Amino acid sequence: MKSIKILFIDDDIHLGNIITSGLSLLGYKVHFQNSLFAVEEIISQFSPAIIILDVEIGNDNGIEKARELIRKYPWIPVLFVSSHTDISYITEGIAAGGICYIRKPFDIKELEAYILRFAQQESSSSTIKIGNNYTFHTTTSELFCNELLIKKLSPLEKNTLLLFWENQNTLVSLDLLAKTLWGKKYSADAEASIYNLIFKLRKLLNYDRQLSISTIKGLGYQMNIL
Repeated sequence: MKSIKILFIDDDIHLGNIITSGLSLLGYKVHFQNSLFAVEEIISQFSPAIIILDVEIGNDNGIEKARELIRKYPWIPVLFVSSHTDISYITEGIAAGGICYIRKPFDIKELEAYILRFAQQESSSSTIKIGNNYTFHTTTSELFCNELLIKKLSPLEKNTLLLFWENQNTLVSLDLLAKTLWGKKYSADAEASIYNLIFKLRKLLNYDRQLSISTIKGLGYQMNIL
């Protein structure tokens, strides 16, 4: 199970070597580099299941680079690490599409928990039916409508959709959403990210009249399947 490929980018070479050695001992395949040089080429050749990225890499802005990578490779989750504790860095990183933000110093077991939660692991395809018109391949993250590929979902979109599917016609609380997506209790800084995820899913699921996501004001959301 741990043949997961990890791309780790951090300008702290000492920390990078320690984390790389630790993850390698746990059975992961890690490519570490201390700059953003040729990162797209590395992704194409190495095919990582997850990217671990510092928010500042030398003079480069890791969050801005993450935006580019998430647009180009939406199926690869990006996890931010940083010594910054300012809430503005955290909210900017999550708004850019990062799955979570881990503050340095961190325990490698904490990092591994996020890797196991979000990394795209290779396994046989599993398909679920959503409403009348949609099917979702859980291992490839591909959403189909009437056998036509609509989109390959990002990790956050995928986990939100699966949470709704597992709790269809039942209220999904804001706390449950936040805990499922980021492993934390709901707070005001997560509001915009959750709203954007719901907005995207509503657009994707708009081709089935018997399928909808309703807002339960102040409480959460509910996927309704007739």
